[in-house]
Amino acid sequence: MAVKSLLLDIDGVLVRDRLLLEHVKDNCVKYVTSKLPEAKNPRQVNEILYMTHGHTARGLSKAFQLDVSDFNEKVYNKRLLDHLSEVLYSTDFQLEAKEIHEFTQKGWDVTLFTNSPAVWGGRVARAIGDNIWLNCPGSDLTDAPLKPEAKAFKDFSRVQSHIFVDDSLKNLMTVRWMPNWHPIHFSDRTESTWCPTINSIWELGLFLDTADFLMDRHCPSQSDIIYNQDPETTSPHSE
Repeated sequence: MAVKSLLLDIDGVLVRDRLLLEHVKDNCVKYVTSKLPEAKNPRQVNEILYMTHGHTARGLSKAFQLDVSDFNEKVYNKRLLDHLSEVLYSTDFQLEAKEIHEFTQKGWDVTLFTNSPAVWGGRVARAIGDNIWLNCPGSDLTDAPLKPEAKAFKDFSRVQSHIFVDDSLKNLMTVRWMPNWHPIHFSDRTESTWCPTINSIWELGLFLDTADFLMDRHCPSQSDIIYNQDPETTSPHSE
């Protein structure tokens, strides 16, 4: 059987500590303030930029033609990364990291699929184990493909099956009709009407234990052939 592919979002799925996520958001708001000092409500501006452009830095670049090359450096600063380390080495995260490591022992090829930078995602991946892949945007946030853009998914195999877990239905919607993709919504507040919803890594483990049939029963169909006309991929999941 082919290697089974599991793609996990980071913020909101693996990293759920409320204070840490607020810390990230606060740093983004501070960055907006530094770039738009005239903004009366920088927190609201940040939310609009994120919702409209999918990323604060991209929004500032596209909407205001601002240089955002220092976004990762300013937002993901030492204080925030130290806060992340505290969360990663907490008992709760380590228990879930052990569960994810066990997924790899059962044949799952685990990739952290995130819009966050490597300085963030790399730390999370290493805290889980050495055999965890990372797929994240490069340093040029103005043009790098970001979820939910279809281009962000192009590095993954077009014929291998993928289980994709994200807390954003908008991100999951991109793959709803893609052959071989099986979206799962991670949420403890709302349930999706069109894909499974889970609210813990333990629950994900239960789902994966019954998911082999999705991998074993799949064979390339006519839609796969059409979808796979451009075979150029660069991910470790590529054919």
